[in-house]
Amino acid sequence: MKAKRLFVLIPVLSVSLVGCGTPIKYAEHLDDYVFAMKYKKDFTILQLTDIHWNVNTSTYSSKRYLDKVFKEVQAHIKKADPNNKIDLVELTGDMFMLSNSSHVRSFINFMEEESEKYGNFQYAAIWGNHDRHGIYNPNWLAKQFANAKHCYYFETYDDLYGRSNFMINLTSDGSKTSEVKWQIANLDSGASFSDTSISPFRDYDYIRKDQTQWWLAQHKNNAPGIAYYHIPQDENDKMWAKYKANATSVKQMFFKLEDFAANESEEYASDFIDVAIENNLKGAFMGHAHNVDWTVEMTGNNGNKMLLGLGVKTGEELYYAHIDINTTDPDMKSGLNSLPNQINENFDLIGASLVTLTDAVDDIQGNFKLEHLYLNETTSGDKTWWEEWQ
Repeated sequence: MKAKRLFVLIPVLSVSLVGCGTPIKYAEHLDDYVFAMKYKKDFTILQLTDIHWNVNTSTYSSKRYLDKVFKEVQAHIKKADPNNKIDLVELTGDMFMLSNSSHVRSFINFMEEESEKYGNFQYAAIWGNHDRHGIYNPNWLAKQFANAKHCYYFETYDDLYGRSNFMINLTSDGSKTSEVKWQIANLDSGASFSDTSISPFRDYDYIRKDQTQWWLAQHKNNAPGIAYYHIPQDENDKMWAKYKANATSVKQMFFKLEDFAANESEEYASDFIDVAIENNLKGAFMGHAHNVDWTVEMTGNNGNKMLLGLGVKTGEELYYAHIDINTTDPDMKSGLNSLPNQINENFDLIGASLVTLTDAVDDIQGNFKLEHLYLNETTSGDKTWWEEWQ
């Protein structure tokens, strides 16, 4: 988040190690990192990102907005299939910022209530950089996720970088031992500062090589996969440069209105996407940059294709993009021109992102549908626009 970087250094900044003593070796405990759900055709994954529940949040208005998102998404899904529903919610980081234990409990209680209200969906929690900025011990926050009834979260004291690395295997019967149809990877992409020391000038972070190797070790039956994490990696910047150099050769959609930060630096180079695309990763979706929901198609060296993109920022906390349909800004015009629907009024770039896995249970090809929802509350009533990747 380079264009509008926010540094907050306060005496209660939580810095903690997960454990002490000798960490366990992740390679000897791979099954511990795995959750399982039953796969079905049109399995749905809702991405919410950068909610930023914080000390300035109006809990009432934030809950109201999030409930409208759930209600709209559930109705959209049921319009296509009355028997379908939200299956999994991915919270891709920065759920909190300068929050205390009361904010955390309120948010998790709300997610539990929404789960039961909308068909008992499961939700997965992934750390962002601002989730470390809290008036709580990070280990305490991890326990709140791990103990929530409908939440998928795993963390242990191991030799693997990060706090929220775990797999959700979609299997033929919902057990961890049956055939894996799809794999949903959850990764901690770092904190934009050191976990163990105050580093105010670090403005980016990345997925480490050990996390890539962990993902490979978890990869089953060459099953297609999707990865969710918080901070965009260096491939995002490379693909944007490629698009700007020769737009006609790059399939892209949605809005890129903010830099991806210092990911051209060797310090932040990650091998995750380069390796994973060669091993049937079909999509990678993140957040962090509030003015960006840009999505691009990548092609690996072996010809595999995948979508790399950001979800839509969820809610009005902190900043977000205001889209002017009469803009002269070339990047905003590019985003508007990429939308298949003609939006005839200005709107804000906030809402959610929805993935629907469209493969039949007995014929897994790695196909899915990606849709972005823009949901705006206005004085004249709520406005919603759905835009599908095409």
